[in-house]
Amino acid sequence: MKLMPKISWPEKLELLLKYWEEDPQLRDILITGGDAFMNSDHSLRQILDGVLRMAERKKEANLKRPEGKKYAEISRVRLGTRLPVYIPQRVTNEMAEILKEFRNKASKIGIRQFVIQTHIQSAMEITPETRECVRKLIAAGWVVTNQLVYTTASSRRGHTVKLRKVLNDIGVIPYYTFSVKGFMENNHNFATNERLVQERVEEKHLGRIDKSVFEEIKSLPMQPSRIVEALQSFRNKNYVPFLSTDRSVLNMPGVGKSMTFRTIGITNDGRRILEFEHDHTRAHSPVIDSMVQIIIIESKSIQDYLNQVEKIGEDPDEYRTIWGYSLSDTENRMPIYQYPDYDFKLTSELKNFMTDPDIMFSTDLVGTN
Repeated sequence: MKLMPKISWPEKLELLLKYWEEDPQLRDILITGGDAFMNSDHSLRQILDGVLRMAERKKEANLKRPEGKKYAEISRVRLGTRLPVYIPQRVTNEMAEILKEFRNKASKIGIRQFVIQTHIQSAMEITPETRECVRKLIAAGWVVTNQLVYTTASSRRGHTVKLRKVLNDIGVIPYYTFSVKGFMENNHNFATNERLVQERVEEKHLGRIDKSVFEEIKSLPMQPSRIVEALQSFRNKNYVPFLSTDRSVLNMPGVGKSMTFRTIGITNDGRRILEFEHDHTRAHSPVIDSMVQIIIIESKSIQDYLNQVEKIGEDPDEYRTIWGYSLSDTENRMPIYQYPDYDFKLTSELKNFMTDPDIMFSTDLVGTN
């Protein structure tokens, strides 16, 4: 009896959605819960219907607010899932219809971006079944993006380059490449941050997009049903094998997504000590101004990393420039991921965040490496 929920799921859902409804700045809702597609069709419809009602209420409440006091309205809905790889058959025609119906209804009240965020780690994971799953999602009017977790296995030379190309081939847009948090329990999977920066500089540049075509690329997600053809046409016209639309970052407690660091020391077993700053290219709450830099001690030395990739068949000499990457800046976010503008002036009011950096960085909230 102690484990019995105190309130029903519909009641809890309304409480969760109330948080978005009453926050002046939130415009983007990400539904994961582990994996959004693990929900039954009934539960998924229930969640999306709840989001729709919440977005309508938030929009209606704005009619009573003056210019400069209006709240951010929901403009983007995202669903996080890895099932297109694990169980692509989960995306049935019935589920695709639920997603399509929601998109059609939500578009009428001003929600403009509909995104499926998946986690494809390797080009080898893209099977015919995964391709068909992605096709159904795109046909339902949703853009599919990918977040790669940069593990030792996926950090091999050319691995991520190949993945980006194959993702583009099936209509998926790379979103983030995440460095594995350097906690000791992740030691085996950890590819050093220096390797991620090396990949960005020496491999990812093959898909760099000139600023002169940023406006064109920004429009790619506007017609999801044509995105496969649009991506192919754009790559052909700009002579690139893939689009480097993903940002390479480490997601850190208290700082968020950043790859702005400098090396400030080294341990006696060769692990680098990095001083991180928050991402200066993004807007943050005022608490950032009173925060200190975050110190990360990597859980693996570069030499240990090179020894590990050698054991899986790599030539360490191909990685020899890794030693020189001792500092980095965070990449700018691609225009393709920017929020659409409002036709009204937004309030500057902030809610629902901690204002005391001493609390934010207590050992109860932030792990150590």
